[in-house]
Amino acid sequence: MSYSEVVPRQRGVSLIEVMVSLVIGLVVVGAVLVNYVGVGVSGRQQSAYAQMTEDAQIAFAVVGRDLMNSGYAQPTGWAGGTSTFARTFVSGTPDFAIFGCDTGFSAPNASSISCGTGTSAALSVAYEADTVTTAPSSGGLPTDCLGNALTAQTVAVGATTVTFYVAKNRYFVDKNTSTIPELYCVSPGNSKQPLIENVESMKAWYGVEGATARQVGSYVGAGSVTDWGKVVSVRLCLVMRSSEAVLTQEDLDVKSTYLNCDGAVTALPDKYARRAFYTTIAFRNRMSF
Repeated sequence: MSYSEVVPRQRGVSLIEVMVSLVIGLVVVGAVLVNYVGVGVSGRQQSAYAQMTEDAQIAFAVVGRDLMNSGYAQPTGWAGGTSTFARTFVSGTPDFAIFGCDTGFSAPNASSISCGTGTSAALSVAYEADTVTTAPSSGGLPTDCLGNALTAQTVAVGATTVTFYVAKNRYFVDKNTSTIPELYCVSPGNSKQPLIENVESMKAWYGVEGATARQVGSYVGAGSVTDWGKVVSVRLCLVMRSSEAVLTQEDLDVKSTYLNCDGAVTALPDKYARRAFYTTIAFRNRMSF
């Protein structure tokens, strides 16, 4: 018996078979890569929207805390007593516990504030501050929105000198040196500091008393408020922007718009995602009985 009869004849793989195998392999690998890239893009977008939602909630919590305290003052007397005194909530003009501008402030840290020419709203909140309504400083004093210790004010009530503190916090949207839009806060005479990144714009509507005291008759813009003493709540809107350009060209081809604070369809100027968030804050000392 010869060797060729014991060992079977072996055949190699033809070139055509190799090419077919390579093509099939490339198709499979390509499908896996496309799915992987798609999942990665979708994951980044979902993460961006989640971060926008979280940032908006933080911003609303910070601003809302001050708005709820708008016009707050500690008791100034007692039943049957006559020793009372009035607080001046805002030194300068305007002299209101709540004040806003549809176009921002011209000089947010000035003693007297006036409206500017911007495209985002700004608002000023004033209230009597203590170590409960604010975070106390290292020296145990009430603070403004940035943690700066407030200066004491005094008033004579009969033979007694009463000491109190007033917080005057102004909130507005501006861009830092890296052109990132942020929500800022500042108090008179101090330097502005950012609170939340990627807040592209802010809009506010003010709930003005109607026929019934302490109940909102209508919500209007700052320019339509004729008596700031009748404002009992604020409806606030923030347009948040993603921290990175997470949208692809395909996304923009399918949907290149978002709804702004007025509910109007607005074109996306770039590949950053945007979404408007809303909340309504009632002033505690002006709530309906």
